[in-house]
Amino acid sequence: MKKNKLKILLILSTLLLMGSVFAITIESKKQEIELDKNKGYFSGDVKVQIGDVVVQSPRADLDLEPETKKPSLATFFDKPYANQIKDNKKHEVKADIIKVSLIKKIITAQGNAQTNVLQDKKPVIVITADTQEYDTNTNLMKATGSVIINYEDMVATSDNAYALLDKKGDVHNIKLSSRATIKQDKSIIKGDNIQYSKLRQDIIVSGNTMSDVTFENGDRVIINARNQQYNRLGNTIIASGNVNVKYSDYVADGPKAIMHINPKTNKPEKIYFIGRSKIVQKNVNSVEADKITITMQPKTFEAIGNVKTNIEQNSTTKKDNKMEFSL
Repeated sequence: MKKNKLKILLILSTLLLMGSVFAITIESKKQEIELDKNKGYFSGDVKVQIGDVVVQSPRADLDLEPETKKPSLATFFDKPYANQIKDNKKHEVKADIIKVSLIKKIITAQGNAQTNVLQDKKPVIVITADTQEYDTNTNLMKATGSVIINYEDMVATSDNAYALLDKKGDVHNIKLSSRATIKQDKSIIKGDNIQYSKLRQDIIVSGNTMSDVTFENGDRVIINARNQQYNRLGNTIIASGNVNVKYSDYVADGPKAIMHINPKTNKPEKIYFIGRSKIVQKNVNSVEADKITITMQPKTFEAIGNVKTNIEQNSTTKKDNKMEFSL
């Protein structure tokens, strides 16, 4: 069956799929249906509307279910464009190829894939990757290969990523895995896995983590650990597992550390080391204790519990239960 018209309304049907009813409309300049092969071919200003999802491309293929002859998979070629509008939010998908599962209602973008979520025509989140998948049922977005995410004031990169949206299209969670990095202003966070929660306003990093944080006053703190958690609401950075902290002219090591940030000035105030820890100043003097508290302004630290101090200048070693130093 062949037809050539400027605009062909090929299918206008209501299908009961996945427990929900939606209309499928396919328009094109040229179309060919081979029912014996369960295939359809379309070219020339192809436009397909599946419920509230619209896909446009120069050409497309359609797979039919062998028994029912209902559309099951639509494949769009030559840099297609898909969009979905919900209230004041718009989801856009661009790629070399876009596949739409008409049964599972999943959109898969392959090759130079880019997803944009806009609110009131302003970008909320932009995701680029080799391949992306968007499940319109669960609002889960998956991206694989050279992933870059621009969201709020953050730029995130990884090999794989997941972004969970709510029914209104707002971002709830972002998960990054494999060589994950988040850049925010002058600060950077790295780890094997990174998870961001908008509700809790925190970033959880695990596996070979590193935070390089530069504050507004110019103070720079570098933290290496197995796990880290940055909470904006609590204004804290919690690091655990082989913690190593570099600040100014000292290096500190311990099993766990908590850094408090002043919410008004956004400057680091204190770092608490919990468990047997050690601080070294200028690669010369060192202090070991069960607990160490470092105060940024004024620059001092306090060591409590089985304190051991080594001062190279005097070649002395001193043990005590509590020591206070001004650095």
